[in-house]
Parts: sequence; C-alpha cells; structure tokens
Amino acid sequence: MTQQYPLITETETLYQRGTLEPEKPRFRVQTENGWQTISWGDYLNYTTQIALYFTEIGVGWNTKVAIFAKNQLEFAYFDMAIHAVRSVLVPVYASNTPKQVKYILNHSDSEIVITELERLPLLLEIWQQLPLIKKIIILDSNDEFVGSLNQLAQQTGITEAELNDKMVSLKNIYQRGELLNKEKPQGLQPFINSIQPDDLSTILYTSGTTGEPKGVMLTRLNLGNNSQDWIQVLGNLMPDTRIDLLWLPMSHIFGWGELGLGNSLGFTTYLTTHTAVLNDMPAIKPTIFFSVPAYWEKLYLEAKASSTQKADQIKQLHQLTGGRLKFCLSGGAGLQRQVKEFFYEAGLLIIEGYGLTECSPTLTMNRKDDFDFDTVGKPFPSVQLKLAPDGEILVKGLNLFNAYYKNPQATADSFDDDGWFKTGDLGELTSEGFLTIKGRKKEIIVTSGGKNISPQLIESQFKDDPYIEHIVVYGNERKYLTALITLSEPNVINYATKLTIPYDDYAALVQTPEIRALIQKRVDEVNNQLASYETIKKFLIHDGHLTVEAGYLTPSLKLKRTPIYQTFEKQLDELYYYDR
Repeated sequence: MTQQYPLITETETLYQRGTLEPEKPRFRVQTENGWQTISWGDYLNYTTQIALYFTEIGVGWNTKVAIFAKNQLEFAYFDMAIHAVRSVLVPVYASNTPKQVKYILNHSDSEIVITELERLPLLLEIWQQLPLIKKIIILDSNDEFVGSLNQLAQQTGITEAELNDKMVSLKNIYQRGELLNKEKPQGLQPFINSIQPDDLSTILYTSGTTGEPKGVMLTRLNLGNNSQDWIQVLGNLMPDTRIDLLWLPMSHIFGWGELGLGNSLGFTTYLTTHTAVLNDMPAIKPTIFFSVPAYWEKLYLEAKASSTQKADQIKQLHQLTGGRLKFCLSGGAGLQRQVKEFFYEAGLLIIEGYGLTECSPTLTMNRKDDFDFDTVGKPFPSVQLKLAPDGEILVKGLNLFNAYYKNPQATADSFDDDGWFKTGDLGELTSEGFLTIKGRKKEIIVTSGGKNISPQLIESQFKDDPYIEHIVVYGNERKYLTALITLSEPNVINYATKLTIPYDDYAALVQTPEIRALIQKRVDEVNNQLASYETIKKFLIHDGHLTVEAGYLTPSLKLKRTPIYQTFEKQLDELYYYDR
C-alpha cells in the first residue's frame, strides 16, 4: 500500500544542522594545503547568501536554473539555494556537446546557468541560440573570471559589455548575499516555511539512448518519499560514523542522490574525482562508498592479484578500501556475482537495487538480511510493482513522476490505462518476491525469420566475463545474430603475457588467433545456454573502446545502440557477405 511520509525538506535539515551544529564538518575538499573542512555552518551561510541573491534578481518559484559544471563544492551550495527559493534544478552533464547543452537549456526554459570558465567557450559558441538565458554565474575565482572576459570578447566577437551584462562572478554573489543577510538576518527560515510538497524540485534529462532526451519532472514529495523508503530499508546498514567519498557526477541522479542522502543523514563527504577516488580510499578510510560496478571490480581484481591465498586477498581488499568500509552500494549496471561473493566473504555486503530516474529513482533493493545476488531485490515499502503479461515491469507510488516536461505524448505513452508506469524493462519475480531484470522491451531485434530477440538479455550473459568489456548484439532483419565486441585491455594483455603471445601493439594483439580463440570460447559458452536463434554466429573484435566521450555510451554507461550501429554497420554487415 502506498505510504505518505511527512515532508522534511533538505533546506530545513540544513538550517537545523547549520544552526545547532555549526562547527561539525559536512564536506572536505582537496586543496594545495591538504583537505579543507567545510562545516555545516559554512554550508548554511553560503547557501543563504546565494538564496538571498537569487531572490533579489527575481529567481523564485518555478524558475528553471541549470548547473553545467563538473563536481565541486559550489554544486551543493547552489543545489540547496535553488530549492530554498522554490526554483527548479536542471542539471546538465559536464561532458555534453554544444548541441545537447543547447537542447536542454532551451527545452527546460532555463533562465540562469551556473558554469565554470572551462565550459564557458561552449556556452558562448551557442550564445545567440539561448534566448531565455538572463544570467550566467561563473564558479571560478574572481581573478580568473575578470582576466578572462577581455580574452573571451576578442575570441568570440561578443563585446565585453555584453559579457559583463549577463555574467556574474561567485565572489560578487557572496558579497551581495552577505549584505542582504545583514538586512534580513532571519536567513533561510522564511524560505523553509514557504516550500510545498508538490513544488517541482528538478527536471532531470534522460540519457537519450534513442532520440532527444526527455525531461523527467520530480517533485519534493517524489524525492522525499523515496528518500524515506531508502532510509527505512537500508538505515540499519548505515554506520554511526558516516564518511563517504563522493565522485559520482552530481548531474546524474545517482551522484545527486548521494549528496542528498549525505544532507539527510549527516555524512562527512570528501569530494573527489573518478581518477583519484580509488587512490584516496586507503588514506580517507571511508565508511560508506557508492559506485558503479567498474570500481568494485577493480578493487576485486587488485585484491585477487595480490596473492593466491584467500586470507591474504581479503586482507589486501581491506587495505585498498581503508579498512573501515561498512556500507557498499553498487548501481548503474549489474555487478558480477563473483565480485559480490568475494566482498561478502570479506565481511562486506554490496547492495544492489533497481530504479529509473522517473521513479526518484529506486524501486527495489536487496536488504541486509534479505538478499539474493542474482536479483535486484524486493520493492520498496511504498512501491507497488507488478509484471504485465509480456513481462514488462509496471509500477505505481508516490515516488513516481507525473510527466515529462513539455512532452504530453511521451507521458501518455509511458502509462497504461490504469495509471501504471511502464518501465520498458522486462523482469521476472522469484517465488520469494525478488525481482530479476531480463532486458529492455523496446530494444528488440527481429530476425528475417521473424524471431523477436532482446539483445540486452544476451549481452547480460557476458557481464561477468573478465575479458569482454562490451558486447553489442546485431542482426535486425538478418538470418542470424552477430556482435561487436570490445575487450578489457589490461586483462587481455595479462593473458597474452602469461601465454607469451607475440604482438606489436594492442590493435594487433586482439586480432591474433590466440585472442580470437579465447573470445570464441567465451561466446560458445554463452551460446550453449541460448536457443539456437539467439546464438551469436560471428563477431567483430574492435581494437578500441566504447566510451561516453565518443558518443557510444550514455553518461550512466548504457549502450547507445543507434550511434554504435551507424559507426560499425559496414563492418558488421561484412560478417554476412559470404552468406549471400
């Protein structure tokens, strides 16, 4: 049964903690002089200054405010200030292209953009195509900001006066906010009293594996309900000392959710990067770690490689993670069972669940004393979940979004006649009530023989393979299936070294008979578990990698089939030539 929770906003939590425990650390950021502490009092003070400035320039209820920047402390300040004044956060991935940025800013009706000098040239490239933008806030230091305006004017042809009119530095915002705070010393308290449960909190744009991205509208009630479910289900796994390493992009709901959970539960959050996080772990000794599977797998491989003895491997794992880890969450994709089992033997339960941005985001989760490593757990307390006759996962609940922004057709298509949200994922429920994900409903290949095949279901069979990094099944309107395969470069090189396979470079290595035989064996093992029409008859090994930067993966690391097929279509089609 759907459960209603009282709404306690993050703004109210910040005000309480910043007032009652002003010296307690909330964030730590890396500086030239080591880790600098930002207290709850600092967090409250900076947020208040920004909120007061926003109010003065007319940013308020339902104003769309975009953050187009990499992870940094100010993301948290502006996120909280946006919600305090009842505006709407529109996160934009720092890796997005000019075309993608233009689409999101215009489609969302964003009036304010918060960015950094590194990304400013991209914005100026599309300057004339952003008619709604009233102000661009620059997060870099004031000296860097002032020094760059003249140079940018010369490079772009936009006058310095125009740039000055639309742009404001963070330093100026703080200065103005401080003055306003002296005039209105009640700070955030008036804002707290005005926030409503049905206020639109954010518009999160989906990754857009096909077509233009859709703007998912989530209210404070949606997010608050899911947060309460999350705490009810997983709160008993949370350690008393709560130290996390936040590296996941805060522009994605996974990283943004970790930030929000830290606000609610009082984390001390070390802000780090995807390149530094694993090196930071032994020194920081986090008690909480959120990650995508790749990092859990890397820790696993390093621990396994350290010794042939299980006890020594486990000891090494604890050294790599700092020795204090208590809460482990993996998301974004399925994690290899062998990794979960190894961590569990080391006394660490890696929790996995299932969700979508439209669901704020979590629908199911494994529990401390109720888990199944082959599944994504059981539904959250306030989530209603059932399977359609074709196996599609259908859900209802207060965590569920109401609409895609300015897209009534997509909204209508996403719900059935009884109001159940159609996730687009195919699933099965075990006799114990655990959910297993079987693939995507819409990603269907129809062979020339009329067989409907889920490529994701086949691809998921390779998720535990140490040598295959990505596999993309191909074969629409063909007699049989083929596949594009990219390999785990370090593991393949290690394999070649052990077997003393001669090669000039990696591109040559992946085409050697020995490596092709290795991959053929892996494909055959999976084929033996499939129906004949589902088997991969031929494959192409690509000597590169599928990356977000190249446009082949979404920022949440899902395959973007259309651009992959477009790039490799000719080579994949050549696999069928001898059948004609």
